[in-house]
Parts: sequence; structure tokens; C-alpha cells
Amino acid sequence: MAEETRTYCMNCFTAMPAGETRCPRCGWRNEGQEPDALPYATVLAGKYLIGQAVRENGVGITYVALESKTNEKVEIREFFPDNIAFRDPNGITVKPAAGLELIFADYLNEFERSNQNFARLAGIRDLCEVRDLFAENNTQYAVFRYTKSVSLRDYVRENGPLPWTECEALFLPLIRSLSAMASKGVEHLGISPDTLRVTDGGRLILSEFEMPSARRAGTDIVEDICPGCWAIEQYSRTKMCDEVTDVYGLSASLFFALSGSVPTEAPKRRKDPKLMIDRSVVRSLPRHAAAAIANGLQVEMENRTPSFPRLLAELTAASKTVTQVEEIETTRALPLGKRRRPHAHSLPLAFWLILSFVVTLTVLVILSVTWFEDSEYSLKSILDTVQGASLSSNAVGDYELPNLIGQELEEVQTLQDRDPSYAFALDVVEETSETVPAGWIIDQYPKAGVPMENGDRVRVSVSTGSAQRELPEVAGLSYDEAEARLLELGFLTTKEFVYSETVEPGIVIGYWEDHQAGESFPRGAAVQLLVSGEEEGEEDPGE
Repeated sequence: MAEETRTYCMNCFTAMPAGETRCPRCGWRNEGQEPDALPYATVLAGKYLIGQAVRENGVGITYVALESKTNEKVEIREFFPDNIAFRDPNGITVKPAAGLELIFADYLNEFERSNQNFARLAGIRDLCEVRDLFAENNTQYAVFRYTKSVSLRDYVRENGPLPWTECEALFLPLIRSLSAMASKGVEHLGISPDTLRVTDGGRLILSEFEMPSARRAGTDIVEDICPGCWAIEQYSRTKMCDEVTDVYGLSASLFFALSGSVPTEAPKRRKDPKLMIDRSVVRSLPRHAAAAIANGLQVEMENRTPSFPRLLAELTAASKTVTQVEEIETTRALPLGKRRRPHAHSLPLAFWLILSFVVTLTVLVILSVTWFEDSEYSLKSILDTVQGASLSSNAVGDYELPNLIGQELEEVQTLQDRDPSYAFALDVVEETSETVPAGWIIDQYPKAGVPMENGDRVRVSVSTGSAQRELPEVAGLSYDEAEARLLELGFLTTKEFVYSETVEPGIVIGYWEDHQAGESFPRGAAVQLLVSGEEEGEEDPGE
């Protein structure tokens, strides 16, 4: 280990002359690792050489690392919540603090589940890709693709506030990727000028995916907050955070790119919602773009742009598209049944007669409440009697959220139709489990006992069964057929073209590295296929 420390730059992994401490390529000095981080040149999973720790928060530590088999630089995220855990004297193993073992285990499971969800985003452009997941040293690790880039914050500091044309080129492709991310039921909840990065090729990518508990207030984990980019619901322990939350973070980051500063924190904007931005910047923006940013930064969720497709339509001033998105969203919000369009002509006489009756009745009710307030025949007494006899009054906080963990999803969905205590909307997220049968609920948010209003949303994690899946037989299939079969089982796929005298080009020869059909691998693992090419050394025959 010590020899490798002297031989490699722990930042870019360039080989260094013996005795040198300054890297001739990037200028980095191997002067010492960050406190509590893994030592330089620690090897994980038998193939990842740990370098410099580059980021640390309440969840863990991120390192640059070298993948020995491919000689590729990657980033590795280690679960190490320093307020509930500590590093063993051996400098490697992570241990929970005394009395916090169960809390540590709960968050460790959340870290694993979250990264499994992030792995489902593989193939979506402009999102940092999960390459590998593994457990070691009594903790969990996630391996991410490394892309040379700078944070949007540093980019704006160096270049100044960006013109609208450059923001369009950077942000619009990313919003399309975020729309694809949201369609898979995955949220980032930390979009900010620090997690958005500008690549050498001029693309904007989203990095630093994190477990949800780190990006909301009131948990046992120290929150990873970015003032000005957190939406108001992230300051609550009970509010649901989803796509509309990420819309706020993206809009705040776009605001930063244009102005050089983030908006005032959401709790302060609740009292004063104005967006302070230089007039010269406002004048340089197309009117539709300024309105779109303002809509995406509405403090209250119900007033905010609800989705990335809608935000994209508003930013591009595609009026027809905006109308279509609005119609779809409105249709989803309305109850089922016949709908009538309002007539444009003046109000009929019948309307005025009904209005007069309602006004008269209201006056009588007010008088009765005033005159007979203490009577057994008062309106309050009558309503109290009726309410006491009623099964459910649909009032705010009328019921507490039941415990859904350990119930079968189908049973909960049946109860939603007949039990007033299940009058919530359900968001389902799938995850693997070695102990919970497929179709049964593993976790829920909010937790049981929280006061609920009818129609509030509840997210449940539902088991898909064991994480282990057997590799199917794919030899003789086209790559597209083999990929579809593997994706159905939860595997990610890559391909390597090799020359074959016996197998037709484009047909799968088998698995890489002597893997065989029937072997078991974790769901979400990347599987490499050998595909026949036209000639020796040639790549994709379709290109």
C-alpha cells in the first residue's frame, strides 16, 4: 500500500517518479488524506484504489478512485454519517455509535435502496451514472462515473452571469433528462449550482445523488442543504417531496446562472416572495422565460410549475405544447365524470334568483347563530350532533396514517376504496429484499401516526423479492433481444464486439469473463455481453 501511495498521484492517478510528491500532470501534492476518510491507496472490492476524499457531508464521504481492471477514474461514495457512526481504529471499518445501532441500520438500508434507484437511471443522458454497488467494511459503497467538469457555481464565478442564449444551451437538454428521471419515480432533491456541473464539452450534468433523508429537515442525518435552492416542503418533516421539489431547485439554479446569486431562502420568501434580480438581466430575458422561471420558483407547491415537461414548454414558449400539458395536468386533477365547458353568454335570470336565495339563507344562519348560540337548538349544537353520528367528516387531520409496513400492496389498495383511514393517494417505489416477499410493503413515508387530510400522498417501498437474479440464456439472440430479456430481470447491459467465424454479426456469443447462464447476480448489476462483429477488431456492425 505504501509503495503505491508514493507511486501514484492520489488525485488523477498519474504514475509519479520515485520520491516525488507533486504530480507532473495535475500539480496535486499527496500531502495527506482528509480526517476520518479512508487512507490513500485503500483497495475496495478488490479493484478500486482509493484516492483523495473530495466531498463530505452528513451522509458520507466521496473519493476519487482508480478502477484497476479498466484503469478508469471513478468516484466512490461511502456511507459514513459521522454524527451516528465512527471509524474503527484500524482506519477502515465503519461502526455505529453506542445505542444508535438500529438508527444506523435504517439509514444504511436507505442509502442502499436509494442507490439502487439511481442505478435505474443508467442510459439517461446528462445524469451521473451509477456503475457499481457493493457492501464492505460494515457499510455500503456506490461507484459513479467520473466526468471532468466544474460546478456551475465555479463556472459562473469565472465567467460571470450567463446570457439567456447560453443558459438555453445548457439547461434545456438537462431538463429533458430530468423529465426522464422523474418518469421513473426518482428524485434528486438537491439540484443546485453545486450539484450541477459544466463539462469540458459544454454540457450541463447533474451529479451528487443522495439519499432523501439528507435533503429534508428533521431527520437524524445532518441535512445537506443549499440555501436558496431548497423548496419550502423540504423544511417540513411531513410534506411530500417529489418532482415539483426538483423543479424548484432547477429553477433556482437557472436564476443563479442568469443573475450570479440564488433566490432568498424559501421560508423567508413565504413572507416576501419577490425575486430580487437586476433589471438589466430581466430586460435581457424573453418575457416567456422570465415568467417560466417565476412560476418554477413559486413558494407554495400548489402554485408552482408541477413538472419538467411543463417547465420546458414554458421556457421554450411553445404555446401549443403548454396548452397540451396544461390540459393533461388538469384532466388528472379533475374527478372522473362528464365535464361541461362554460358558456360565453351572460348569466341567466335563474342564477340571480339562486344567488339571492343563498344570500338570504346566509343572513338567517348568522342571525340564528347569534341569537341561539347557547341553545340546544343552535346551529353549533346541531352540527356537533350530526358530526358525532357521522363515520367521517372529511375534516383536515380527520384521521391518522395507519402503519402500512408488513401489509400486502393489493390489500392496501383494496382498503383505499372502503376504509376512511386509507383515503390517501399512493406512490409506489419498488426495491429488492432478501427477507420480504414480493408485493409486500417494506417502508412508508410519512410514518404511521401522522395526521392526514383526504387525498394526501403516501409513498411506499414495495418488495420485488430477492436481489439475486439468474442470468438467462442469451447466446444466439440479437443484442436487442438479449438486452430486453436482461432488463426485464433488472440487469444493466454493456456489449463488447468480437470477431467470430461461426456466429452471424450482431448476434450474442455469450457472457464476458466466462460467466454462464444460470449464475446468480444482484439485481441492478451490469452484465457485459460478447457480440459478433463483422471483422476482427471492428466495433458495432450497425455503425
